[in-house]
Amino acid sequence: MAELVDNSVDARQPDRHVTVHVRYDARRGWIQVEDDGVGMSRIELAEALVLALSRKKAEQIGKFGLGMKAACTSLGTRFEIVTCREEDHYATIATYDEAEFLAAGEWKLPIVRRRKTRPTGTTITIESSRVYPTLSQSLVRNLGSTFRHFIRDGLLILMVNDVPVEPEVRDIDPQSVLPLEGVIDGSAVRGWAGLLRVSSQRGWYGFDLVRHRRVIRRYEKLGFQAHPQNARVAGELHLDDFPTNNLKTDFIRETEQWRALETWLAESIEPVLSVARSLAHSGAFDSRLKRLISAERDRILSAVADGTTFGAEDFHFRPLARFGGTGSSEAISIVIGRFRIEHRFEGISDGAFMSHRRVERPEEEDLLEIATNLQFLDLNGEELVTLACHNIAEALALEISNGSDYVETKSKIWHAVASQRPLRTALRKTLNAARDRSVVYAQQVLAADGH
Repeated sequence: MAELVDNSVDARQPDRHVTVHVRYDARRGWIQVEDDGVGMSRIELAEALVLALSRKKAEQIGKFGLGMKAACTSLGTRFEIVTCREEDHYATIATYDEAEFLAAGEWKLPIVRRRKTRPTGTTITIESSRVYPTLSQSLVRNLGSTFRHFIRDGLLILMVNDVPVEPEVRDIDPQSVLPLEGVIDGSAVRGWAGLLRVSSQRGWYGFDLVRHRRVIRRYEKLGFQAHPQNARVAGELHLDDFPTNNLKTDFIRETEQWRALETWLAESIEPVLSVARSLAHSGAFDSRLKRLISAERDRILSAVADGTTFGAEDFHFRPLARFGGTGSSEAISIVIGRFRIEHRFEGISDGAFMSHRRVERPEEEDLLEIATNLQFLDLNGEELVTLACHNIAEALALEISNGSDYVETKSKIWHAVASQRPLRTALRKTLNAARDRSVVYAQQVLAADGH
């Protein structure tokens, strides 16, 4: 889908934004991308359908002449392209049908004319079996990340089934942001590194890699190792002059230039990594490290201008009757050391076995919100209760270990948590209630959808 939006962005009219509507119908099995860009002539449409032929300029985000064809044929076996220009009195239409194409044995598609129904733009409609009812959630989230610079800069208005796509915003501590600027083997690099306010133990940290405003890769652990103590590190690198692969899914990394980039980045972000390690150990900024990152930030801006332990006695259990979202259980509150943990069972759509986030509260214990996935594999009730105990131990160990003692810390917490019979009983009760609520909610959704 991002490849098709790429083409719409490249087709925007001079000195104005482009509006792109992504629509789909899961029941009828189709998905559509429509823009109000400059449109294509008959010759331009014919060239657009030739594999590996592209006349786009270097600064455009389409490049190799594979994106539209690969995207359409991967989404479905039949698609139609309708395009028109402002100066034409007609629309130009090309239709691809896989069965007819294979029978013909050659790359020839009929291109016809039809009276146009709007001034300018292109519409691609694909018959697709890959469309599902909740697709919009994934599209809004991922397109909002991929095209956030275009949306934020006012160059793109993007809608999914008439829902506006908002640019992704990462919750970064502004005091931690370190500008990055350099030249690697003749190619310019710019961007920033900083720290998330709340660490991400699901891997949603690291650098986003950008080419001409378009995000190519997300959450890359570049210049540092993936590790719980680095789970706050985030940033963005603009690599406009670095080569990508043919489908623009990644940069080409098997080069001396890329290795030089990694070395340069590792050295440049050391102040940020130091603060991340300090936060992982103590939960607060070390003043010396804070001065270090501030001095490094000032230096770059100037150049641009010209341990907590855990024991069984710390464990407390107290049920808390608080209802979560639709289809989720009420929360159970547990106090372990300096943390208050609130656990609930939820249906997590992305297939993960758990989700958790830390909420820092200066005047009381920090809060860890943990959700165990009701839909994870095909586990029975007691297995899900055991998984919930595991998730509580895992989330807390990730927060309080220093990395090297993670396994030992998690094991210690696991034995203390799993042996608490009152906790397991309460988890079992909330699990049963959550399952009942999920069934009712699913019935309501199906009824509302006409089933």
